[in-house]
Amino acid sequence: MAKRSKFFCIAVEGATCDGRTLDRAALQEMADTYDPKTYQARINMEHIRGFSAEPPFNAYGDVVAIETREVEIQLGGKAEKKLGLFAQVDALDTLVQLKEKGQKLFSSIELNPNFAATGKAYLQGLAVTDSPASLGTEVMEFAAGQVKDGKSS
Repeated sequence: MAKRSKFFCIAVEGATCDGRTLDRAALQEMADTYDPKTYQARINMEHIRGFSAEPPFNAYGDVVAIETREVEIQLGGKAEKKLGLFAQVDALDTLVQLKEKGQKLFSSIELNPNFAATGKAYLQGLAVTDSPASLGTEVMEFAAGQVKDGKSS
């Protein structure tokens, strides 16, 4: 049985702590085009997809929805407004247990800049990690009630 998260920030536009840049337009395109019926982003461990259903490199859940919101982050001692990408996930019990142990609390996006030759960016996967590249990422929190067959109970 999966547990539905509240929306939480998975990326913020601009410079990352590893020297890359997340483009505002790409984040908006991901939110505008994401449809789990077309391609569902799965949650994996540290961007590694295993061939087995056994931990640690099995799937940990699915991204069910994404959206963008304006966020404020502190950079160089001053507040800056940026575009944040937020996800809602159905987390499997193994991911919930990791969070309860204080492990792999953050996320890292897997952005495909030209998904299926559309010319649009798409969220193709989401990794859990202890060292996110994007600034402003949030720890996932769970909504009340379990999710069974895609429906809250």
